[in-house]
Order: sequence, then C-alpha cells, then structure tokens
Amino acid sequence: MAISGLPTRKPTGRVPWPCVLLEGEEKAGKSWALAQLSTSDRIGPLYWIDLNEGAGDEYGAIPGARYELVEHDGSYAQVLAAVQAVKAEARRAADAGEKPVVLGIDTGSAIWDGLKDWASARAARSSRNRELLKRDPNAEITISQNLWNDAGSRWRKLQTELLTFPGIVVVTARGKEVTEVDANGRPIEGQKTWSVQMHREFPYAASVWVRLRRGRRPLIVGARSVHVGIKPNDDPAREVTDKKADGRLLEWLVFDALRCDPGTAHVRDLVAFHGGGLLEHEREDEARTARAERRTGTGTEPDVAALVSRIEDAADDDALRDVWGEANRAALLGVEVPTDGGSYTVAELIQARHEQFLEASMAKHPAGRRRVAAQAHTTPAPTTPAAVVEAARAAAAAMAPRTEEAPAPVNPLLEPSPTPDEPGERRLTAARRGVLASLESLGVTDGQIAERFGRPVEHVATKRLTALVRDVIATQRSGQSVGQQEIPA
Repeated sequence: MAISGLPTRKPTGRVPWPCVLLEGEEKAGKSWALAQLSTSDRIGPLYWIDLNEGAGDEYGAIPGARYELVEHDGSYAQVLAAVQAVKAEARRAADAGEKPVVLGIDTGSAIWDGLKDWASARAARSSRNRELLKRDPNAEITISQNLWNDAGSRWRKLQTELLTFPGIVVVTARGKEVTEVDANGRPIEGQKTWSVQMHREFPYAASVWVRLRRGRRPLIVGARSVHVGIKPNDDPAREVTDKKADGRLLEWLVFDALRCDPGTAHVRDLVAFHGGGLLEHEREDEARTARAERRTGTGTEPDVAALVSRIEDAADDDALRDVWGEANRAALLGVEVPTDGGSYTVAELIQARHEQFLEASMAKHPAGRRRVAAQAHTTPAPTTPAAVVEAARAAAAAMAPRTEEAPAPVNPLLEPSPTPDEPGERRLTAARRGVLASLESLGVTDGQIAERFGRPVEHVATKRLTALVRDVIATQRSGQSVGQQEIPA
C-alpha cells in the first residue's frame, strides 16, 4: 500500500546491463577471455583500455577478434575521459537499437595501484614529510587520511561511470592467495586467504564476480542475479561446467547465465547518498561547539601543507572550489604560507592558481594568444603561485584609475550603524565561523568589532565581517604591527 506523500514504484524485474569483475592469478586467461568476447556476433564494438598489461595488440591475432585499443597516456584524467567517451557511444548505440557496446579495462588493478602511488607522492610533498625525508631519505612516509580519501573519491567517480554504463563492462583484476593475518597484522601460520588486488569496494559493486585459475574451471564467486542460481549467503561459489561456456566464457556469462537481453536491459538506478545541509538541531550543536572553542582556544587545526599541495595539484576550478570550501570551514583562508616569493595567505594561493587557469584558457583563444604574446615581449610570464599573485596585484594597480585629489571611497560594508543587520545575514554558519576565527587570528577582539560597527558582533552581517578581514589584512601588510594597528574606520 502506498503511503501518502511518499513516492514509490513497483520493481521492474528486468536484468540491467552487467558490470563483470574477471579476476585471477597470473596467466590464467583473463585478457584472452576479453579478446574472445570480441568474436561474438551478439555484441557491437568492443573498446579495450590496456593498463600495465600490453596484451591487447597481440591478442588481436585471435581468429575472429575485433576490438579497438584506446590510446591514452596512463593518467587518471585520460582514462576517465576515455571511459566517458565510450559511455556516450554506448548510449547512442542503445538508443538506436544497435548491438551493445562493450568496454574492457585490462587491468583495473593498475588503476588502484596508480591512485595509491598518487597519494604517496602527494604525501611526500607535505611539509612534515619533506622535513622527514631531508633527515632520512629512506624514511617511511605517512599518508594522511585526507589523501586516501582523495584517492578513494577518484576511484568512486570512475566506478560510478562503469556501473551506469549503458552496455557491457568487463574489468580484469589480479588475484592471488596470500597468508591470512590477525587483527594486529601478524601472519597466521598455515592459514591462507584469497586477495583481489583492487579497490575493496569493486567486488561489492560488480554485477558478477568470476575467478580464473590455471588448470581449473572458471569459478563464479558471486552474482547479483536471479538467474545464475547462486543465492547470496546460501549457495557456495560455483564452477562453470556448462559446455556452452567453453571458448566463449564472457558471452555465455552475459547472455546465457545472466540472461541479459539488449532489448530490455537498463542502466542500474544508482542514487548516491549525500549528507546534504545541516539540520536545525545540528546547526545549533555546531554553533555551541564553535562558541566553546573560541572561548577556550581549543579545536583541531587541519594540515595547511596538505591544502597547499591540493592547490598545486588542482586540475580545474572545481577542485579549487573544494579546497576553498574546506579551508573556509577550517578558518584557514587567512593563514600565511611562506613561499619562495614571500608569504601569502591560502586564499591568495587559490586565487593565484585560478589566475593560471584563466591565463591558460585565454591563450587558447586567438585574441587571447595575441594579448599573451604582446605581454611576453615586455613582462616575463609568472611561473609560481606567488609570482601570479604579484602579477595579478600589479595588473589591478595598473588598471586602477589614478587620481590625487579624491580619496578612495569608503567601503559601505564597513560603515558603522547601530541598526542590526537582517537575521538571515548574521545566521551562524560554517562561513561565519571561519570569518570570526580569521578575525581572532588577526588579533581583532569582539569588543573592537562592536566599537567599529556600533553594535554587538552578533548583530553584524557576515559579509561586513568578511570585508573587515580584508581591510585588516591590507592594513597589516602596509607595515603596521598587530600592536600598532587600529581597525580601519
């Protein structure tokens, strides 16, 4: 019975497009099985992404094999772009009623290995680990949890593209038997377990999980299917004994065992959970915690070096926005970071990186290329974040109208007034807490803020406090020390 106000629907019972995990020990035939699938007349084109295997070229000589090798440089960006391009072609083919497109990744183990190396390389650039390596080049590097989270986020992005692929996906992986360990990481003598060298989420997410071992029949470890005959938690893994699977394992698995019908198959309906905004009681709890931390001077401070590394590694403005949000929530936008060209705030380094993206984008446009070329004759191009900040400041100063008679207008946001601002503009949010913490770190007290605006700090809008932060920083940079500084009128 439907519940009033609650949207529901009946299940369709249709078989979705499969995502196959094909794992096994070395030389067990994983890549061979993928090449064999391309000989099937029940599929359309097969696109093969070869990673750390190199079997794609030679296996093209298998009688009847027909697939396209996707060229790439091995980077996450190009592999993700290739998956998305093949996905778009698969969608077009499905909408046109053509045979299903197949995407093969050989091997998925290389992707997770590469992401682990990426996290390790970023960890080595943190200030703490740089100092450690100076003292001992062979020291063990600690990879912080935020870097593992970034690697996991990249993997989940790619995994979502695979799980929502409107066709057939086959991902190979390396598997082997390893010694089992106890809760403390110590090997347990005489006990073995099987390990799949892949991100631990993928065996859960795949439609069907198949294992290959030399000299043995293929083993279906598990399947999310009504038709395979393996009931979860009831039936053990099952060997493939059907003679129809000989020489055509993946074709048999997809069309005969899973009973995938291209005419009715659909993309799995994946609705990713997200935390969303804070609920009312959570906002109140967070506000009380923030007030207590300001009174006591307690609270945890995230790793500024990690933020700087993320700024340097950012590939686009979306990544910079994530860094900005995290730094803002942690009240680190105003924290000074020493660089080769001087000391700059986290916010200025983010802005500098953004300026680099703008310059690169402008250089792609014909008019922009002419402007860049003209500037290059007179001014060397900035090459560091610090230099970009200085270049941006110099450009702003050069374009500003020059006048000696009229003083610069007062920022209306800084004008004092006894009238409280709108309640919505002074609601305690993560952004407001960050601004208040920045003012505190600059040596500005609540009493000074109240005197500056003519009313208690609780009655001052967040945007006014933000303007005050900028004004105080500008005043401090003009040469006054904190002790000499007055809040600008």
